[in-house]
Amino acid sequence: MGAPRVTAQVTRRWVLVAAGTAVLVGAAAVTLPAAASAAPEDLRARILAGVPPHEGYAESTGRLGLPEIAALEQVTALLSGVTRLRVRYAGADSWRVDELTPAGERDTYRLAGREYVWDFGANQLTVVEGETPVRLPRPADLVPSELARRLVSLTRADPVAPIDARRVAGFDAAGFRVSPADPDTTVGRIDVWCDPTSGLPLRVEVAARGQDLPLLFTEFREVALTTPDITVPTAPPGAGSVTAQAADLAGALRQLDAAPPPPRLAGRDLVPWGGELPGVGVYGTGASGFVLVPASRGVADRVVDGAPAAGGTVVEVPVGRAAILTTPLLSVAARGGIRRGGVLVAGTVAPAVLEQALRELPGRRA
Repeated sequence: MGAPRVTAQVTRRWVLVAAGTAVLVGAAAVTLPAAASAAPEDLRARILAGVPPHEGYAESTGRLGLPEIAALEQVTALLSGVTRLRVRYAGADSWRVDELTPAGERDTYRLAGREYVWDFGANQLTVVEGETPVRLPRPADLVPSELARRLVSLTRADPVAPIDARRVAGFDAAGFRVSPADPDTTVGRIDVWCDPTSGLPLRVEVAARGQDLPLLFTEFREVALTTPDITVPTAPPGAGSVTAQAADLAGALRQLDAAPPPPRLAGRDLVPWGGELPGVGVYGTGASGFVLVPASRGVADRVVDGAPAAGGTVVEVPVGRAAILTTPLLSVAARGGIRRGGVLVAGTVAPAVLEQALRELPGRRA
């Protein structure tokens, strides 16, 4: 298998939902009360400053109830079941996360600006050069420390309050709750428990607005504050090896001939996000933002056509055809029926927000 083929397959999946789903991961576990305490603002500030080196074992459970969508089977399993993770974290550019499965494992490494993925089942090592600004959620995003970092960064302007401490992985963990203030977000609360001494996040829960039971949670079962040694993986004899460029995603989007994202959609301004992907736009801030991603007509049409059977609804739009799929936390919309491409929109926002965005999108070279 050559690099172009691997890159094309990865690109089709990344373009389907994109970064809008990156905020989702977590769901429930038995706990013990603990005596730890710390000021919520102090805990948040420590997470934003960077998590300490650590290694351990974590489990994540998702109850999002994502509908079946072509090319999204792996994401559906990731956010609608139990994921077992072995974690080694030495720093932001030096870590390894192994997803443990009944068939073996799939290991992801980050070292010196490169990512390495060793797939035991496929007997293949994939090397990804460069940074990937838009992608689907992956197992490494479910690690408690990483999920906490992403969510706390996303909601840094929202109010926080203390919650009861609990015993997590042998630590007396102090907790705080983030309550997103924007009424348009589907996120009701984000609860984080940390080791009050090191600031390491140990457990994260995410619940939908108006619901008590968390739909997502991730928790360390075992963890140690040590600095692991992360080395570059090599393919064993007889295994396949391929190299892909993260920048190839931009090239694939250029082939869609997508128009620049509008400066404003659904009452939200286009915000800078540090990427230069053609047609991709991020709108709004905090937990009520959403992402616009151009897609081929074939991908968009498949989502629109399959939406009713998956529990979605058809939406009337000025140009083309559109549909919205929703869960208590995530909303995904698509517009197809356009000769030269379609769009996908996703975020932790109310379906009405995405419906408005679809209606405001201009026609794209029909």
